[in-house]
Amino acid sequence: VLSSHYSTVIDPKQTQTLGKGFEITLSKLTSLHKVKTYGDWSIAIDLWIEALTFIMPWKESELRGFKQYLAGFFVDVHYVLHSRIIDFDKACRLKIEGQKYLRFDAISKFRRLEVTHLSSLGMVAYPDLQQISGSSGEKSSGKGSGIGKRSSRPDSSGRGEPCLNWNRGACDKSTSDCMRFHVCSKCRGGHKHGDCPVAKTSK
Repeated sequence: VLSSHYSTVIDPKQTQTLGKGFEITLSKLTSLHKVKTYGDWSIAIDLWIEALTFIMPWKESELRGFKQYLAGFFVDVHYVLHSRIIDFDKACRLKIEGQKYLRFDAISKFRRLEVTHLSSLGMVAYPDLQQISGSSGEKSSGKGSGIGKRSSRPDSSGRGEPCLNWNRGACDKSTSDCMRFHVCSKCRGGHKHGDCPVAKTSK
């Protein structure tokens, strides 16, 4: 949707048969602008709702409810992680595409996708935390004695929880050696709790 708003280059047409002699012919627009921020997403979803309600006006309330549901996450989730919300939006639409009977405002049907994409324990979000933890460890080890990085990580039931000692600046272990994640105990970003913008604004 956002690409069509900015694009001036058109690829060959595509035709979709609907049956009973009806066809829809669409021109595929070259992608020039991808949704990366809340501003991009807000523009794109408004254009999307406008397009759908033009041909299905009875769906406007349903689509507005879906937008309001997603917009709430942008308020509650740290802006660094807004890409997860955008991916969650895509996952919701794919679910509805695969299950035609679902409504966009059937919020309860998206709970498992919320866990997958937005929870720190989700299958999509958890690897991101490991990357954040790894990059944090590389920076801290680079300031030390120059000892090479270890590729192996010890298995432990403590993995997945933020290291409170690291957040207080008292952990003497590297990211690879510590039994817990070197991430913010408030928002799980790659900074300490004392530097967390979310913690500061919530005081």
